[in-house]
Amino acid sequence: MGALVIGLAAGQQVWAQAAAEPAHGVDGAAPATADKGGEIIVTGSRIARRDYTSSSPISTVSSDFIAKTDSSTLETSLNQLPQIASSASSSTNTQARGGQASLNLRGLGQQRTLVLLDGRRVQPSAADGSVDLNVIPANLIGSVEVITGGASAIYGSDAVTGVVNLKLRRDVNGLEVSGKMGVTGMGDGQTRDFNAIAGGKFADGRGSAMISIGYSDRRTAPFDARAYLRGQVVVPALPSSLVNVSASNLPSQAAVNAIFAGYGAAAGSVSRSSQLSFNADGTLFAPTGAVNYRGSRNLPYIYYGGILQFTTTDTYTAQTPLTRYNIYGRADYEVADDIKAFVEGWYTSYNVTTGGAYANAGSSSGKILSVPVTNPFIPADLRTYLASRPNPNAPFTITRFMQEAGTRAERNDYDVFQLTAGLNGKIRSAHLDWSLVASFGKTRALTTETGYPSSSALQTLLSAADGGRSLCSGGYNPFGPTPNSASCIAYIARTARNVTELKQTNVEANLAGDLFKLPAGTLKFALGANYRENTYAFSPDNLISSGDLANFLPVFGSSGKTRATEAYGELLIPVIKDAQLIREFNIDASYRYSHYNTVGGISTYKVDGDWTVIDGLRLRGGYSRATRAPSAGELFAATNLGQAPIGSPGLIGSGDPCDSRGAYRSGPNASAVTALCLAQGVPASLITGFTNTNPRVPFQAGGNTALRPETADTYSIGLVLNPRLASPWLSHISLSVDWYSIRISRAIGQITNTVALSQCFDGTVNPTFSSSNYYCSLLARDATNGQLTVIQNPLLNLASYKTTGVDTQLDWRVRFDEIGWKGKGSFGINTVITYLDSFKIKNFATAPTLDYAGTIGNQQIDLFADAHPRWKATTGVTVTLESVSAGMRWRYLGAMANAANVGTGGTAHGVPAVSYFDFDLAFNVGKQFTLSLGVVNAFNKTPPVLNDNVTGVLATDPYTYDLLGRRFYAGIKARF
Repeated sequence: MGALVIGLAAGQQVWAQAAAEPAHGVDGAAPATADKGGEIIVTGSRIARRDYTSSSPISTVSSDFIAKTDSSTLETSLNQLPQIASSASSSTNTQARGGQASLNLRGLGQQRTLVLLDGRRVQPSAADGSVDLNVIPANLIGSVEVITGGASAIYGSDAVTGVVNLKLRRDVNGLEVSGKMGVTGMGDGQTRDFNAIAGGKFADGRGSAMISIGYSDRRTAPFDARAYLRGQVVVPALPSSLVNVSASNLPSQAAVNAIFAGYGAAAGSVSRSSQLSFNADGTLFAPTGAVNYRGSRNLPYIYYGGILQFTTTDTYTAQTPLTRYNIYGRADYEVADDIKAFVEGWYTSYNVTTGGAYANAGSSSGKILSVPVTNPFIPADLRTYLASRPNPNAPFTITRFMQEAGTRAERNDYDVFQLTAGLNGKIRSAHLDWSLVASFGKTRALTTETGYPSSSALQTLLSAADGGRSLCSGGYNPFGPTPNSASCIAYIARTARNVTELKQTNVEANLAGDLFKLPAGTLKFALGANYRENTYAFSPDNLISSGDLANFLPVFGSSGKTRATEAYGELLIPVIKDAQLIREFNIDASYRYSHYNTVGGISTYKVDGDWTVIDGLRLRGGYSRATRAPSAGELFAATNLGQAPIGSPGLIGSGDPCDSRGAYRSGPNASAVTALCLAQGVPASLITGFTNTNPRVPFQAGGNTALRPETADTYSIGLVLNPRLASPWLSHISLSVDWYSIRISRAIGQITNTVALSQCFDGTVNPTFSSSNYYCSLLARDATNGQLTVIQNPLLNLASYKTTGVDTQLDWRVRFDEIGWKGKGSFGINTVITYLDSFKIKNFATAPTLDYAGTIGNQQIDLFADAHPRWKATTGVTVTLESVSAGMRWRYLGAMANAANVGTGGTAHGVPAVSYFDFDLAFNVGKQFTLSLGVVNAFNKTPPVLNDNVTGVLATDPYTYDLLGRRFYAGIKARF
């Protein structure tokens, strides 16, 4: 797509640039900073050129586009671009990514999107090498260039699906202070952003300097305040504890009948294999059917799916709270004629708090809690129940939602800095430009876990003969919602801290210029070499590595280092000029060789063609081979355990297939499914009414030192129309259409929980329903109760990922003075549309290829970017008049089918198309002040329902859709 400014109020500025550079076509908006010769470096190339035309699809967004949101973080605005799949962001209420916000081009994973700062690598924030956009304040950005498609030959590994180049402001002369505040229509989720930037020249203009400081604050927005989010993520865990059944030591049905007959329940209304819990008076109740339940039925308690359950969204936030401080500085100095030196540094300190719900002690995601029959708090009816077992003296296990310990929370404190210094210059006699740049950066993340009790401390209290009275006031009574004393809560409470450190060193040298004249123009070149070193180290708290925190699976320490030495070359070859139907035809070819200490040598290359047919009509396209070497985290991360939802029982492709409530157990393959469940370890005595009691199943993952580099083959072809028509109504109209195809071979990826379950029980993938099938071999169950205890999520070189689609951009602008209207101003429309033709995943050479284009829900590539709509568009309309600018932005997400149906034959419903509308208004008050107002999601569009059954999941996709609802912002900027 052409490099056009996608902005609501950018029309006047774009026109001013185009008017000054009439040779610029559709790629001419928001050009990069030129040198004295007027040549410009295009993102995706190392060769400077005068006309700023790119043979690769490039989009450019202006600072105006970024500013017109209520957020101070970059990902909020950039995720609105159709080429970018919404991923981890301010609405990510999960610990899985520690509050970080990343970019995911084409939905193929944030680790495959290379983020640059003024064309140079940014200090990574995660073990997979991805960059957290929270470290770069939005007010520093002058523009952002996005190139989709492989760019490894130019920038090295990680640029598999494309590059996002954040271009810093260079227009600061004096002092500029700004502030912006926002709030939702519910009165929560407040945002505050204050910045000051100062810059200017010194030493008689030989030097320039700029410094920026900033503060941002983002407050929480509770789920509870929004009716459309309330009462979701239903789980069978209860604060009153659940007594787990053991298939090998079940109580007698007669005893169960007698106990519940005393409560007035009919014989047989409660099965001897049912879980039981406790009312406040010590009597028993059965959550299934809520038999004899005497407590509250108001949220967070809910009778759902025939079972008394608990909702966790009362602890969730629709906006993750963040506090950030940042400082940036840069100085340039001309040390001699044609030689400049620069030094640049930035530091960001911020904290993000994620989490929610309560620790589920004793669950499969932690150590079991065993209670001896001698525990003095055991109620009388429970003693009768236990005494009827074949082994009446055997201990029993419980699980308990630890409401008294408070909600779980993870606070992530990040300190990130990067220092860069370099020299650059010209050898004018030889028409050469050179540069030498070195940088060093470090990320330190301190993660503090609270709200998790110690399993060993709980077990000590449960096993104590006096119920723990000698250890804490009153002892610990786990039976019922009876409040425990503050001293007992303090006895079990723990705080754990983990530290992650990432370091990056990068040194690069570049030489570019003219070689010699050809009939069609000058042959240009670029050569360079660089050395890069990345280190990764993770040090977990002993409480975590030992697995002592309840509901927190063990994570172990790990570390590693990758080193790469690289050399590249690029040629810009003018082939034909001023021929019939060939105004100009150029070829851009590049090659890079990289040697890694981990995987050895790899080669990447790229060939692009740029054909100007006639003035105003240009064709472009090319092929690239990109590579990505496995990151330090992918190679060296220690084996760790986590939890992931498997969906709700009911439909094919969702939930545990062995659950008796699901379609697997009642469909045409029901008998084969039942046999497979028995073979996996579901006890025969429980199989008839077997129910999965843990909607979030533990998984085991880790690094793999046997990983090989993945390769990507990218093809693109497109046209750019920028006719210079005589009519003032059509003289500023441009159109670009680009088709792309990206195929990643040996893709580094995981077999996730839902994929393992659905493929194991799929009659096409596993036609004999054999327990030795590869996917089935990833599943493990508890032989005593049949519950899934862990699913292996191996990190492998999978067969391939492939996506194809078409990007279209139309830009039309009319200047009022050109059409005879009075006043200075303009009217403009800009629309960017992406059509996704295919999004295919093939796990193994013998596995089927599954196409997820037009679906939502598949999390195999990115846990937070599971939406792949066929159509996605952003359209802006702007009217500027004198000192006033007004704009409207329409964000469109097409309808999507449910990904659970892909490859399974399921029938789960999808989601309808969604449109969001934003409005903004800006006033210039003299030359010094600018006031701005805006409303985001003006019509308060609520997120669509994806999951009718919310057992363990939200009804909507929180990373794709707007959870906050309508919100407002106001800002002021002053220049001195």
